[in-house]
Amino acid sequence: MIKPLQLPLLIMILLFVSCQKKISDLEFEKNVMTEIFPSLIDSTCYDSRITFSKPPIYGQENCDLEGHIISIDSTKGTEEQKQKIEEWKRNQGEIEKDTSKIIIAFNPEIEKSNEDLKGYLEQYFKGAKSFYPIVEGDSTNIIDFKNIPIKHRFELRNISEFPKDKYEFWRKKYDFVFSGAVFFTRIQFDKDKKFGVLDGGFSCGRHCGNGFRIYIKKRGEKWVIDKIEETSVA
Repeated sequence: MIKPLQLPLLIMILLFVSCQKKISDLEFEKNVMTEIFPSLIDSTCYDSRITFSKPPIYGQENCDLEGHIISIDSTKGTEEQKQKIEEWKRNQGEIEKDTSKIIIAFNPEIEKSNEDLKGYLEQYFKGAKSFYPIVEGDSTNIIDFKNIPIKHRFELRNISEFPKDKYEFWRKKYDFVFSGAVFFTRIQFDKDKKFGVLDGGFSCGRHCGNGFRIYIKKRGEKWVIDKIEETSVA
């Protein structure tokens, strides 16, 4: 039987254990995110100057009754079209030789996905049971991305350094190579914390970008990306 004087002490112990679990879960997720972060950036970000720069058309377009292009007759190409293609090739060559850092905006405050990811986790990783945190309320997880080494030429900058207005954000002429903005959600883990799923996306303009669902798993002592599914294209 618990004595009246022991009750406050017991409550304090329970609260302490609860807080410790909250910190432990949050820190575990932060550690996993930090570990896979370079791979996340490398797998979802790109140099939009190259990815979305299509070569000019060479030839005469043949369209269906609805105006959709069904074929191009290259035998009817013009000298002007040829010059435009050569100019495009020169520009692409200059971009590929450019060694400048590719700047990407990033919000380090990682929030929960708008979708419930538990079903996706259990469907993809057969037999996995979703983890339901005992302590609710920690809706964000701040990632110290500046201390995480990023692969290739990408460099992340806090989105707070960019214009808040979305029109100015994309229209502003920056004095660096700006490729777009990337985001990730918090990770939904399984009970054993061997599998996880999160959402992400890369935007290269107001109506340009991709959404992703990213499945991760623990392989040995390391966390790796198992699969990335494209969820949206703009």
